[in-house]
Amino acid sequence: MILFLVGLLAILCQIVLLRELNVASYGVELVYGLALAGWMLAGGAGAAWRFRGRVASAAHVAWLLVFVSLALPIDVAFVRASRLLLGGVPGAFLPFGRQLLVVAIALAPVSFLLGLAFRHAAGAAALRGRSLASCYALESAGAVVGAMAATLALVSGVQTFTLALLTAGLVAAFVFFAAIRKPLAGSVCLVAALLITPLAPDLDLSMTRWTHPAAVETRDSPYARITATVSGDQTAIFADDVLAFESESAQQEELADVAALQHPDPRRVLLLGGSVERLAPELERHHPDLVDRVELDRVFFELSDRHLRLGPPPIFDDPRSFLQRERTYDLVVVAMPEPTSGQSNRFYTAEFFAECRRRLAADGVLAFRLALPENLITPLLALRTASIVAGVRSAFPHIELLQGTSALVFASAAPLPSGPDVLIDRWRARGLTTKLVTPAYLRYLYENDRRASLARLGSAAVAPNSDARPACYPFAAVNWLARFYPDLLRIDPTILTTGLVPSSTGRIDGGSLPFEPARFRDPRVMAAVILVIGLLLARRRTALRTTLLAGFAGFAGMLLETVMLLTYQARSGALYERLGVLLMAFMAGLTAGAWLVARIAAPGRRPGIVGWATAVLLGALAGIGAVTAQLIASGAPMGLPATGLVLLLGGAAVGGVFACAAVSSGDETGGAIGRLYGADLAGGAAGSLLASLVLVPMAGLVPTTWTVVGLGLVALLLV
Repeated sequence: MILFLVGLLAILCQIVLLRELNVASYGVELVYGLALAGWMLAGGAGAAWRFRGRVASAAHVAWLLVFVSLALPIDVAFVRASRLLLGGVPGAFLPFGRQLLVVAIALAPVSFLLGLAFRHAAGAAALRGRSLASCYALESAGAVVGAMAATLALVSGVQTFTLALLTAGLVAAFVFFAAIRKPLAGSVCLVAALLITPLAPDLDLSMTRWTHPAAVETRDSPYARITATVSGDQTAIFADDVLAFESESAQQEELADVAALQHPDPRRVLLLGGSVERLAPELERHHPDLVDRVELDRVFFELSDRHLRLGPPPIFDDPRSFLQRERTYDLVVVAMPEPTSGQSNRFYTAEFFAECRRRLAADGVLAFRLALPENLITPLLALRTASIVAGVRSAFPHIELLQGTSALVFASAAPLPSGPDVLIDRWRARGLTTKLVTPAYLRYLYENDRRASLARLGSAAVAPNSDARPACYPFAAVNWLARFYPDLLRIDPTILTTGLVPSSTGRIDGGSLPFEPARFRDPRVMAAVILVIGLLLARRRTALRTTLLAGFAGFAGMLLETVMLLTYQARSGALYERLGVLLMAFMAGLTAGAWLVARIAAPGRRPGIVGWATAVLLGALAGIGAVTAQLIASGAPMGLPATGLVLLLGGAAVGGVFACAAVSSGDETGGAIGRLYGADLAGGAAGSLLASLVLVPMAGLVPTTWTVVGLGLVALLLV
C-alpha cells in the first residue's frame, strides 16, 4: 500500500507543481524540462541516500507521505509568492539563478522524500520476499490512479489550488487511517479538507493578488491560468500572468481593418481567436455576410466576457479542428497568441497554413501578425520570423509583409495589392471611420523603409516552421535565457538549426537574412564510438551493467515521453487538460512491463530468460521509436488514442527493461534498490534536459525520436 501511495502522491504533486511553476515563469515551457529534471534528480538522490544502513519501518515511511501531502498547498503558496519573496519586479522575470532556486525549493524536498520513501518501502517489501520489479510495478500503478484522479478533477473544473488542498487532506487522512492507525488524526485531516475546499476560490484569488493587486477573478483553463484585473476604467486580461488584452488599446484596427482591405469584397470571414480584442465588430464594419468566430479557450472567453461584455459567444473549438470542416471563406484572420510556445506555435506552422489555404476561395486572403520591433530585429528573432514566413510561402505563392506596431503578414493564392492606393480607395468606399487605420497610416505601412527589410526577411532560405520541427523552441530558449545573459544575443543563430550557416557577410543588416544552405558537421560519430566502447567494457561488472541498463531505460523513456507530449500538443493544443491521461498511459505501461518481467523471472523459471527478455524489450523500444518517427514525419493523425497507445507500449518496454536490470543485479534488496531506482531517475532527468533544451529545439521531434531507436539498439550491448 505504501508503494502504491508513493506513486499516487508523486504524480499528483508533479501535475500541481508543474502548472504553478509554469505560471510563475510566465508560461515559458522550458520550465517543464528543468522542473522534471530537478524532480527526478532529487528523487534519485532520495532513493540512493542511506540512513544508518537500515530499512525504516512502515510507520516512518507513512509519516513521510503525510508530510509530503500536507506540504503540497504550502508549496503552491511559496511558488505564487516567489517573485515577491525574492525581490522580483512586477511583470518581470526573476533573475535566472533565483528562478532555479524557486524550482529547487518547490520540488527538491518533496521529491527527495518520495524517493526516500520508495527506497525504504521497497526494502521492507524485499525482506518479505517481494521483488524490486514488482515494487516498481506497484509504485507505477499508484501513479496510474493518481493521473486518473487528476484528469477527472481537471475535466470537472476543479482548480489547481483546490486539487492541491484535496490531495493534501485526503491522502493524509488515508495514511492516518490505513497505515499509521491514528483515526483521530485522519478524521481531523478529512474534516479540514472538506471545510477548507469550499474556501479555495477565495484563497486562490487572495494569492493571485500578491502579484496582481487589482485582480477581480482568476480561473485555470486547460490552456492557461486566466486572470482579470480592473483598475479605474481599464480592464486587463492575463494568461499565465502575461498581458493578453487591455481595454484601452486600439490595435484591433490594425489587424482587422488592414486585413479586410486586402480583399475587394470579403463576404465570408473566419476569425480564429481575437474575440476579447473585439476584432469581430471591427471586421463587421466591412459589411460581410458572415463572420465565423472560433475560440479555443472557453474559460478565457467566459471570464473576459464577465468583465468586458463581449456579446454573443463564439464557436468553441480547436481552430485546427474547425478548419477540417467543408467551408469556404474570403478572409481568414488568425489572432492566436504569439508563437512563443509549442501550444501557440501550432497556429504558425506550414501544416496550419496549408489547412487555411484549403478553406480559402481562389482570391481568399490569410492574415495574421507577429510581434516585431520597428527599429531593431535581433538575428534570433529574424531567423524565427523568416522560418514562419517560409511556412506561409510553402502554402501561398503571394505574400505581403508590412511593418506597423507589429508585423502584419498577408498571403493569398491571388496577387495582393502592392501599394496603398487600392486599400485607400476601398477604405473610402466602405465609409470607415477609424482612429488608427486612416489613409495616411495605410500609406505609411506601404512606404516606410521597413517594408524592404521585411521583404528580404521573408525571402530568406530557411527551413519552414512545422509541427515536427517547431521553430519556436530554439529561439524561445535562447531569447528567454538572453533576458538574463544578454551576451547570448550575439550567438550565431545558425547553430540553432542544422540547415543553415552564415554567408560570407556573417551578419544580419536591416532585417535581411544572408544565410545559405550548408553541410552540417557534428561529433556524433565519435560520441557513438566512445559510447559503444564504454558499454562493452561495462559488461564485465554486473553492478555497473545493470545500473547503466536502468539509466538507459529512464533516459530513453523520458525522450519518448517528451516527444509524444510535444507532438500531442502540436496536433491538439490541449496538453495540460489531458496530461493526466497521457501520463496514466505511460505509467500503465511501466506497471505492465515491470509486472510481466516479475512474473517471468519468478523462482523456478529458466535462468537465461531474463537476458532474452531484456533483448526483446530493447528491440521493442527501438521498434516503437522507429514507427513513431515515421508517423510524426508523415504528419499522420496523432490524437489521444494514438498518442496514448505509443506511451503505453513505450512505458511497457521501459518498465520491463528496468525490471530486467533489477533481476539481473542478483541483489534486489539494500543498496541495489537505491542504485537502480536512482539510476532510472537520473537517466530520466538527463533525458528530460537533453530533450527539452537540446534535441527538440536544435534537431526537431523526428531526430529526437530516432535517438530513442539508437539508444534501444546500442543498449543491446549490455545484455
